[in-house]
Amino acid sequence: MKKFLNWLDPYRQGPLYFKWGFFGLLFVGLACWWGCTHWDGAFIKATLDNMFVYLPNYLTHEMAGHNLVGMIGWRICYSACRGLGEWWIAAMGNGVETLIPLGLLVFSLRLNGGRWLLPILWYWLASTLYGAGIYASDARAMKLPLTSSDMVSNFAPGTVKGDWHYILQPLGLLDYDIIIGRTLIFLGIICLVIAIYSLYYYWTHSEQYLEGNKRW
Repeated sequence: MKKFLNWLDPYRQGPLYFKWGFFGLLFVGLACWWGCTHWDGAFIKATLDNMFVYLPNYLTHEMAGHNLVGMIGWRICYSACRGLGEWWIAAMGNGVETLIPLGLLVFSLRLNGGRWLLPILWYWLASTLYGAGIYASDARAMKLPLTSSDMVSNFAPGTVKGDWHYILQPLGLLDYDIIIGRTLIFLGIICLVIAIYSLYYYWTHSEQYLEGNKRW
């Protein structure tokens, strides 16, 4: 575990290496509790589902996820198992949408001085998890409108099954869609709180990283 953490965060920039005090832990704990109990309120929705994050998430979901990685994987899987190819296309929408900010976050952790990018990337990751959770919770109910991967066709609620229906059904997890969705939403809120607190922390603890650079 120690070797993995040293590889993941060689410059000790992530939350695991913060000098946590009582009030810092109190703020993070209360903020996470409040966010998870008000996840469907106007503030959380406006923070994690707005025009600034919708467009990059939409483009990575549809273009990079379904249309690029999804179709490449579908061609590979089709000859072996058609069902696997269809599952792959559905999964790669949210999969790629989430993996892009997650990959950039890991890269920034390993980059000396990358901490200044981390609050933005934590926030981006939070928005992808929140959006995935909203649609995962709707896998059975199908109350949300959907857009086709051609990025032109729109579907009214209940007319077609969403990605998460096709992801969860073959795994036998469709009946747990709300639990899975809420879990993703709560993880997104935790990432949002980390984003907010880490921005404050980096601004007020610059000497910690100056000392760390001398040691490295």
